[in-house]
Amino acid sequence: METREYIELSDLQDIVRDRIGILDMWVRVEIASHSEVRGHHYLDLIQKSSSGDELARARGIIWKSNAAIISRFGSLTGRALVPGLSVVVRIVVQYSARYGLSLVIQDIDAGYSIGQRELQKQETIRLLAESGLIDRQKSLALPFLPSRVAVISSDGAAGYGDFVKHLDGNRYGFRFSLTLFQSLMQGDSCPDSICSSIDAVCRSGEFDLILILRGGGAESDLFCYDDYGLAGHIAECPLPVLTAIGHERDYHVADMVANCHFKTPTALADFLVDWTAGVEEQVSDCLAAVQSAAAGRLVDEDRRIGQIFHDIRYSLADKVNVLDAEVKRCLNNILFALNATVNALEHHVALADASIRAADPRSILRQGYVLALDSDGTVLKNVSSKSAGDSFALKFMDGMWGCMINDVKQDAVGNGAADRS
Repeated sequence: METREYIELSDLQDIVRDRIGILDMWVRVEIASHSEVRGHHYLDLIQKSSSGDELARARGIIWKSNAAIISRFGSLTGRALVPGLSVVVRIVVQYSARYGLSLVIQDIDAGYSIGQRELQKQETIRLLAESGLIDRQKSLALPFLPSRVAVISSDGAAGYGDFVKHLDGNRYGFRFSLTLFQSLMQGDSCPDSICSSIDAVCRSGEFDLILILRGGGAESDLFCYDDYGLAGHIAECPLPVLTAIGHERDYHVADMVANCHFKTPTALADFLVDWTAGVEEQVSDCLAAVQSAAAGRLVDEDRRIGQIFHDIRYSLADKVNVLDAEVKRCLNNILFALNATVNALEHHVALADASIRAADPRSILRQGYVLALDSDGTVLKNVSSKSAGDSFALKFMDGMWGCMINDVKQDAVGNGAADRS
């Protein structure tokens, strides 16, 4: 059996170390995690594709003796070495037989972190300012009450879930009607997806407020919110747009052009709750003012109506007194006229009675006169009404004679006389 030649493990590691040599170069990485142990800083360094897939990962070290580069980087950029931050670092690759491969970070390029994204962001801001879009949203008045709210987010996003949970658990017990418009909230397709959702909200005509919600994440996941197209679309939206994107430290161009921006989705939820509470208080104050004004008006009207009735009573009393005097005067006139009429009638009646009595045949008979009557009792008034041989009667006061006409003679004045038997 053939005997193979071999070397010891330490010999192999010496060969690897010699072939690697000392590598010292600037490398762009994204920080996935950062921890500190006894003054030494340990970082997981990664590289992602444009779609967000992880392409490479390595362990980086900043020794305690060189930790000042962290504070210097922070003072220059205002940034901490937090997960999600992309940086360019100077790495020295070392290999030891005992500890293996080590990526020792010697320096951090603050210029890159400030430069690349910031230059692009500042250019976007400049273009928006030249187009008059930076403050356009801020000229839109918020509705009186957040009653028709469209939310652009992802249903499974933690930020959206925190927002809804925080809103539902408000201490006032308010209930909000929200309509979710699903959208991509990170990646290269995020700006177009959010713009499409904004257009859908506006086309519906059913909402008066738009919220764009995105919880925290890696810095590279939030680059899309500095996109010029998305920022311009938000600025030109006819409805007020409120944003809550990322962590408290994040501030993007989308936040800058929005009507209002909030550090976190839960902060935006608090704003909606406080807004609604303010409207409720305002309405309650208005209602109290209306009730107070109405009560005061009722008192005034009651007093005014009372005065009217008081005036009416006195006016009616005066009119009643006048009418009473007028009625009495009229009654006196009527009574006087009636008395005069009665007296006149009594006089006429007396005259008529006297005339009747004077014309009564019995009065004539009492004076010694007689009445010549036909057989049927008709009074005979002239001699020509009867002929010789006719019978007639003479009526006395106390009786009657039956007579026969013997002869008829006319007197000189035309009045006839008859012989009676």
